Amino acid sequence: MYRRLPGRGTSLAHYVRLFQGPDHLLQVSSTGFSELYKRFYFRDIQAITIRKTDWANLWTLVFGIFTLGFFLLGFDATGGGRIALWSFAGFFLLWLAIHLFLGPACICHVRTAVQVERLPTLRRIKAARKTINRLRPFIVQTQGQLSADDLAQRMQAARAGGLPSTAPDAARFEAPPIISDRESPPGPQTG
Repeated sequence: MYRRLPGRGTSLAHYVRLFQGPDHLLQVSSTGFSELYKRFYFRDIQAITIRKTDWANLWTLVFGIFTLGFFLLGFDATGGGRIALWSFAGFFLLWLAIHLFLGPACICHVRTAVQVERLPTLRRIKAARKTINRLRPFIVQTQGQLSADDLAQRMQAARAGGLPSTAPDAARFEAPPIISDRESPPGPQTG
């Protein structure tokens, strides 16, 4: 059974919705003719990040300028012109109020071992935090939770350049070598 999560992403060509499944997060992108599904299993999610953006401040400024502009122009008009200009000012004031009520804007990403995917449905901090708080118990139930001491020990070991010897085997890994020579193709190297 799927539960729809807060937020929605829309554009002229498609819309995106986010759903919580029994063991995964499902992102559905639909054009009306086709749908694209992306699943992010709770066991694979490494992080969900929220980054505050400034585009909401730009829209606040735009709505404020239009509201003030039509309101001031209404003083110079008479009769029906005044009513029309103040109606436009009221229209933009309504959009400004809705925009301010929704709160600050953000960009949200989900990180797994193989990808970092943007979640376009989570464009406001309030909706992103609500979604993360709803998903957190399922992710913790699936992956387990580190104690504060274990987390501090791992952070200290990461700063020192290695993992502690008490770390589980799943946490020990070696990164593949980075190939800096652009002329040799990446792949198995014989030597």
